[in-house]
Amino acid sequence: MDDQRARRLLERERRRAERLKALAEGPPSPCIGVCRIDDRSGWCIGCFRNIDEIREWMIMPPAERHRLLEELKQRRASQSPAAAHGAGSHPGAAPAVKPDEKQK
Repeated sequence: MDDQRARRLLERERRRAERLKALAEGPPSPCIGVCRIDDRSGWCIGCFRNIDEIREWMIMPPAERHRLLEELKQRRASQSPAAAHGAGSHPGAAPAVKPDEKQK
């Protein structure tokens, strides 16, 4: 292996270690596994992040992730009172079915 390639590999590993450390130090991802982008808002219907925020989460400094989590709370609350409590009534969510109604 030549020196230039070895340096590139070492640098890649160093950056990877920095990202992993930042992830461990910061808040966990708000992803809840309901990964679908609402066409109207541009936000994921599960975590309320947009595509850029989802993509950048891994490399965001912990302080930026904390700031985004606060913004996500506001987005969720702005959708409806039920969505603010995780009831799934935000844009793009399936309509709720009452227990006594049969699904067709």
